[in-house]
Amino acid sequence: MSNQDSGSVTYGWKEVVADLEAGKYIGNYGANNGVYQAVAEAQAGKDLNAVHCLRHDDEHMVPELTELLSQPQIQANWDQVISFNPAGLTAKRPTIAATYARMDIPELRLVPDGQIVHEDNSISVIKAGIEPTWNIPAIARRLDIPETRLRQTLQRYTQIPAMADENIKVFLPQIGGATVYFFGDPRKLADPTTEVAVRCHDECNGSDVFCTDICTCRPYLLFAIQGAVECAQRGGVGMIAYFRKEGRGLGEVTKFRVYNARKNQPGGDRPEMYFKQTENIAGIRDARLQELMPDVLLWLGVRRIKWLLSMSSDKYNAIIGAGIEVLQRVSLPNEYVPRDALVEITAKVSAGYHVEAMDNESLQASLSRLQSIRDRCGKVFEVIKQGRSKFFTLDESKLPEVADRVVACLFRQYKGPKDVPYHSRCRHFELPDGTDLIQKLHTSWNVSDHERIRRLIDLTVVSVLTDAGAGTQWSYLNQARQQFSKSEGLAIASYEMFVDGFFSSDRALPHRVNSLGLEDISLDALYKRYQISDSNSILGLEGRLRKLHNLAQGLNSHPEFFGAECPRPGNMLDYLLPLVTEHKDGTRHLSVNTLWRVVIEGMSKCWPAKAILGLSNGDVWQCTAIKEPGHVGSDLVPCHKLPQWLMYSLIEIFERFVGIHFDDVHLLTGLAEYRNGGLFIDTGVLQISRQDVAEMVHDIGSEVVVEWRAATIILIDRVAELVRAKLQVSSEEFPLAKVLQAGTWQAGREVAKEKRSDGSAPLKTHLDGTVF
Repeated sequence: MSNQDSGSVTYGWKEVVADLEAGKYIGNYGANNGVYQAVAEAQAGKDLNAVHCLRHDDEHMVPELTELLSQPQIQANWDQVISFNPAGLTAKRPTIAATYARMDIPELRLVPDGQIVHEDNSISVIKAGIEPTWNIPAIARRLDIPETRLRQTLQRYTQIPAMADENIKVFLPQIGGATVYFFGDPRKLADPTTEVAVRCHDECNGSDVFCTDICTCRPYLLFAIQGAVECAQRGGVGMIAYFRKEGRGLGEVTKFRVYNARKNQPGGDRPEMYFKQTENIAGIRDARLQELMPDVLLWLGVRRIKWLLSMSSDKYNAIIGAGIEVLQRVSLPNEYVPRDALVEITAKVSAGYHVEAMDNESLQASLSRLQSIRDRCGKVFEVIKQGRSKFFTLDESKLPEVADRVVACLFRQYKGPKDVPYHSRCRHFELPDGTDLIQKLHTSWNVSDHERIRRLIDLTVVSVLTDAGAGTQWSYLNQARQQFSKSEGLAIASYEMFVDGFFSSDRALPHRVNSLGLEDISLDALYKRYQISDSNSILGLEGRLRKLHNLAQGLNSHPEFFGAECPRPGNMLDYLLPLVTEHKDGTRHLSVNTLWRVVIEGMSKCWPAKAILGLSNGDVWQCTAIKEPGHVGSDLVPCHKLPQWLMYSLIEIFERFVGIHFDDVHLLTGLAEYRNGGLFIDTGVLQISRQDVAEMVHDIGSEVVVEWRAATIILIDRVAELVRAKLQVSSEEFPLAKVLQAGTWQAGREVAKEKRSDGSAPLKTHLDGTVF
């Protein structure tokens, strides 16, 4: 039973089928073509309804769909399907039919696989057409309308006297139905662990078919088809449910009147009047009855959607209200939004539509501040602590054990707290034989002191940006024939690329990173430099290449930080030095916020982002558990893992080689990545509350991972306090950068190896080389 339909079912789908077979219904078959069929019957002089009831030998049932629908666990949901006959595929007069097809959309550029996407770019698809059949009492309950009032209104609009007869419970409305397009094998929907991508799309003939640009309907449809196909190519099932509800159920005449009013009103078309003009002409904003939309998903047994390709809060609320879990909502990227559709999209965002990016610059600026990380993550942590999380429970009594592990790690690696260095990329340039590659480079260059620092910054930046999970199947053999894997391997690979001039456009100046050099890097070149082969595969190679190309864009876009003549990361030194202040004791100081601005703004194109309205969000994700109704952006959670990893690494370079002391380093947080996060799951502090969550592979933006990462940031703070108490040191003596190194990161790696032979994380995630 869905959350929408409470109480026992006294008139369910089987009763609907029985009444249809007995001819006990209001209205006529044919949906929005019923009147055409009536006239055609008058012309032909034969009973067309009787003809439609005949089954022919040439007819074909799509086995992928019939086998799914015949399963008892799928049919167990059918009493919740109240807007069409779930057994319509096999009914005496069919109201559902399915067929195979090829879809050819020139705008889409897909990777052929020979099964779903073919060499000619066509897409194999199964499509099922559905005509409406209404269970009147159930619809009245779901819409929270007294049945008598619903019948009276329907009778007034249809002029059907029988509508008043409450003994007749089935209505065949002459309205448009729906078509479901399946990418992949629908039978997989019976497996609750199947990856499912869904878009529920309402018809917009002007945009969908004729490509008019006042709305985002066709762009979103194309974007969703791409996402659905790619989901199927990963072994999941993608679905587009296309509903005939033109103009939000108000029709094209009303829609065009609204368009005219919007364009000709004083002040022109603008967001604040978008919905008001619809209300002026139609009396309401929307007539699509989204509460009925999830019936298509319930019919197919869908209980979890991994990717909901929709920004509509009405659709989202209807889906979760039907008891279907949504793990991640995907909004339309900015590049898909037509210029003339910005009014529409801005109005919808203001009205509560979901976006993964910010709706205004002040919100983006707020979420880019270091202080916002703990603030938002703390709210997510409280949700888990209060038992309101759908995915995790919390056992803080085990935190002292975690602190003991961290302290034990410290003394296995170092003599004591004073010997612990910062957690930074520099650690990965320290070889097992004691060679410090950073120090070796610094002393080998016969250049000015400032140029030495610029080069170290160059290396640090590219090494950090390419440092995301490589997977368990990859390793790197350095020029001395030593083998490295994981983060250490990525570091040594980046070091040797740097030394060889891989990131420089000038062979005469190999030891630098500049925008022209980054722009010239190809996937093939990166493939060779990482020594990739069939037996040595790496995760997220394309993501690493995007990072390098995006870094080039960032360098070119911010000459104030990185220089204009030869944009390079190292030029940030020249921006920062004039901002350093000297204290009376001779120490040189710089605020951590000053360096943070260079990193978060100057390199903003490098941070993971799915942007809209021309704004970039970076490592910021949605968590509906903390959403405050009426507050746009209240459900957004910043983690900023890679930017902070870069901050810790750059701070060491500046302190060690320039002698600059950074103030306010307490604003930096723990790093929300799978080693730190895995530590808390593997030690039982954070417990996965559902087996299906533990078994699934999650995307970085799924709410499961967002809650995990947010909790990790807060729990690192808690462990840091316990560790300092055990060591009897202050936060100034033992800052978070040392706690991480001592450390939570190493302890996470060790306990992962204890729990799993391959040392993998306890929660499976898709690694694309951009976040973890």
